[in-house]
Amino acid sequence: MIISKDNSKYKMWLKLSQKKYRQKEQLFLVEGEHLVFEAKKSGVIVDVLLCEGISFDIDAPVTYLTKPLFEKLTSTITSTGIMAVCRMQEGKTNFPQGDINLPQRDIEKNNRLLLVDGVRDPGNLGTLIRSALAFGFDRLVVSEDTVDIYNEKVVRATQGALFNIAIDRKNLINYVADLQKLGVIVYATNLNNDAKMMSDITPAEYMAFVVGNEGAGIRESLVEVCDGSITIEMSSCVESLNVGVAGSILMYHFNGLN
Repeated sequence: MIISKDNSKYKMWLKLSQKKYRQKEQLFLVEGEHLVFEAKKSGVIVDVLLCEGISFDIDAPVTYLTKPLFEKLTSTITSTGIMAVCRMQEGKTNFPQGDINLPQRDIEKNNRLLLVDGVRDPGNLGTLIRSALAFGFDRLVVSEDTVDIYNEKVVRATQGALFNIAIDRKNLINYVADLQKLGVIVYATNLNNDAKMMSDITPAEYMAFVVGNEGAGIRESLVEVCDGSITIEMSSCVESLNVGVAGSILMYHFNGLN
């Protein structure tokens, strides 16, 4: 039982709410029974943190905290009293942030990829991660200025999906060029006059799709290096869709489930 706010481990856990400390320690927090169990299945748990009085059966190291200390650590208004400290596992399929690993001629499972350019809202990124897993996409690659995938709101919005899909952080312009050399067709979601309707695109074996920032969309320099632009058919009453919704529709249409 930790009873003092001056405990060294507790002080470090508090700092994990900040991206720079998450990166420094290579640790992040998850909260709630479901996410803790998903983390356990992926083998990334360092410590399970329980509020005093909470009973939780899990085969992992457990540390109890007094209620005031736990409440200061939690990011939710109505906490379940269950959290876990988890390792960032770079390069691992279950929670990767490593490099692309595509053979020159046989891309195998990496035949559907989502590239995320400058998305800042944690809920949107969480939705995209969850939808990518649901619709059989093999990997997400996020730009250097996209919200941190270990942000507690992103983690919560994925509902555990991020433990089961590869996620990389890359310079997307360079990455698109690498994909094209491997024969991957890359489409940018765009509303420009040259964009083709989603239903007019013939699915190819290897495809990647780029979605962009909530307000500005995809950077023009990135659009220019893609193989083409694509748009979703919509009623004339609607100007655009939320990036989480648009990306999910796109991934459903070009799903990699078959």
